[in-house]
Amino acid sequence: MKMNRRAAYSIMALVLCLGGTPRLQAAEAQALSNRIDEILNGPGLKKVLFSACVVRADSGETIYERNSRLTLIPASNMKIVTTAGALEMLGPDFAFVTRVGLSGESLVVIGSGDPLFGAKDFDVGREQQSPSVLQDIIGRLKESGIVSLSDIVLDVSVFDGQRVHPGWPANQLNQKYACEVSGLNYRGNCADIVVFDQGGRIELLLEPPAGFLSLINAVKPRSYGRSRISLDRTEVPDKLLVSGICRDRAGPYSFAVENPALFFGRLLRESLIQAGIQVTGGIRELPLPDDADFRPLAEYRTPLGDCLVMANKESSGLAAEALFKRLGAQANLDGKGGSWEGGCRALSDYLRGLGIGDADFVLSDGSGLSRDNRLNAWALTQVLVHLILSPDWKFFEGTLAVGGIDGTIENHFWEKAYRGRVRAKSGYLMAVRALSGVVRTDGGDYLFSFLANKGGQGTRQAIDAAVKAIMDWGAAPAAGSAPSRPAQVRPGC
Repeated sequence: MKMNRRAAYSIMALVLCLGGTPRLQAAEAQALSNRIDEILNGPGLKKVLFSACVVRADSGETIYERNSRLTLIPASNMKIVTTAGALEMLGPDFAFVTRVGLSGESLVVIGSGDPLFGAKDFDVGREQQSPSVLQDIIGRLKESGIVSLSDIVLDVSVFDGQRVHPGWPANQLNQKYACEVSGLNYRGNCADIVVFDQGGRIELLLEPPAGFLSLINAVKPRSYGRSRISLDRTEVPDKLLVSGICRDRAGPYSFAVENPALFFGRLLRESLIQAGIQVTGGIRELPLPDDADFRPLAEYRTPLGDCLVMANKESSGLAAEALFKRLGAQANLDGKGGSWEGGCRALSDYLRGLGIGDADFVLSDGSGLSRDNRLNAWALTQVLVHLILSPDWKFFEGTLAVGGIDGTIENHFWEKAYRGRVRAKSGYLMAVRALSGVVRTDGGDYLFSFLANKGGQGTRQAIDAAVKAIMDWGAAPAAGSAPSRPAQVRPGC
């Protein structure tokens, strides 16, 4: 079924290339190429490695390329491959489903790898807060007349036990973008700390309140200047060192928790006891046997589209990694044991099915945090061409950040002439900048990918200027005439 749909896309692409749209005249395309080359060869960019490709959306015809087959570290542009593959293989109607029920006298939570489970519990700005997952579970237990439980059983077997990718920087594992990935995630696998200066006495507020977490308060009060707070793990599990200086109030600061499933289980146990429901046993992390009695209490669903928005528009690493591992799980007969290795196999097969060869990619994780990933601009535009010819394009396009409006490129392309015309996924690591997506011009839509390694100050501004040059060129009275206005760069973005 999947191959038939993919074959249909290929036929559509062939029809468009052969007879759908006249080929651009070489002289017209050359003007744009000259302008982009001028930008990417600008001051301070001589040592930067660029892989770039721009194609017409209606035909797939290449109108600009620069080292388009040079594989580079893609940073978060890896998320385009992960989310596109998830949409293809899981389908737009897929949803993560976390199940809660009773087995004997135990409360059982069966994780699905949902990266957004419990995430809405701490949304701010919503006028009406729905009950949190914890309170909803308590309410359903009380409705069922349950006043006592034995164990809390957490089934995380949908994923394997490797929660931290070996390619992630060890000194950043307490950061929210490097949080652990579990078969049962909760609240983005992060907690928050707010620091208060109460008349020279520093107080720490932990959200959610978690009695099992201990904080070492090494923050000093200050009556002037800006607050600077750092959060560091210690050698003792569940103990965090909070240091720095605080003026009045600082935070909230998010930090990644260790063992997210156990974090959820402990919060659930504390909430149950506070609500008057006795828990006589402990918290056990183990698979529920297939033949076990399971009496459902609740299901919590997260649509695929919500996860794609978080991964692409907001660049959530957890969302991308959960999709990556879920693809690995889907390939297993029992639908469990999703791993980074399994995700690599599934997405590699997806790329090969698009005609992208092994020389064009190296996959390591789903988010692009690992510097072992490799992609090139040609491969990324091929993924986008495949998407734009599919019935799922509008679905996918709506998950990308919009220039000057939202997501990770809210502060880019903010000028009136460009605002709202770029939908793209950005990427950032040390010395790495990337941007891939679609740009709308008066002369048609163009798919693009710009990857830069060994980049420093000014690299991202150059990429933005190149994308603006595409819009300028497409808006010119005759395609290929010189841009009518210079590309603008907003300071600090």
